[in-house]
Amino acid sequence: MNNIGITGSTGVLGRILIEKLEKGRIEYQCFKGDIRHKDNLKDWIKDNNFKSVIHFAAIVPTTEVKQNPDKARDVNVRGTKNLIEAIEDSKQNPWIFYASTCHVYKSKNKPISENDEIEPISIYGKTKYDAEKFVTRYGNSCIGRIFSFYHDSQKKPFLYPNIMDRLKNENLTKSFELYGANSVRDFLNAEEIVDIIIELMEKKAKGIYNIASGNGIKIKDFVQKLTDKKLTIKEKGDNDYIVADITKLNKVLNR
Repeated sequence: MNNIGITGSTGVLGRILIEKLEKGRIEYQCFKGDIRHKDNLKDWIKDNNFKSVIHFAAIVPTTEVKQNPDKARDVNVRGTKNLIEAIEDSKQNPWIFYASTCHVYKSKNKPISENDEIEPISIYGKTKYDAEKFVTRYGNSCIGRIFSFYHDSQKKPFLYPNIMDRLKNENLTKSFELYGANSVRDFLNAEEIVDIIIELMEKKAKGIYNIASGNGIKIKDFVQKLTDKKLTIKEKGDNDYIVADITKLNKVLNR
């Protein structure tokens, strides 16, 4: 696994990956430039003979994507295209992992498999799916469609840090308003997400894989597990169901 290139190294998954690689004394190089600038990527690839490249760099918060969709497309789609082309131009053939999202799928009321209908549920999902096409073009690649994850290092506006802040600062003897309280999600700790990515890298797995727990939980139940105090949850908004079928992942990882 030695000599791994990482984009998006300052994000939650990137930081966790680096910690794990350092514990394993595995060599890595982080891309410090702007993936919208292809020349920077070409120099980075040329100067390093990577065995693997983990591509995390993206604009992720859906609120930020909605506020500036052109920038999000520029980073998420064109940046990925630049990375693939920089690798192709180098004549090197590293294995590539691309961090995609469950937002590419059409919502349904049972677990979603990799072959299910594609209908991005957000602008963010559309940018990630469009970027997937460039990764797929490069044969030595693996696309991980990551479902919901949480970690203590996450920042707002993501669900977990937002809920933790509310649990800390609100009067929990009063009703706790929760949007989409009965929505079902597939949560996995970010540490486990990165462990799965490392396993996929070790096996040089190719193709598309859902990365998740394979188990659904209502958001209100997930929130209740974060505190010892009994919450009186007031449900707001619509509900949906986004849970992964991880049969394909389990098969490649021999689970």
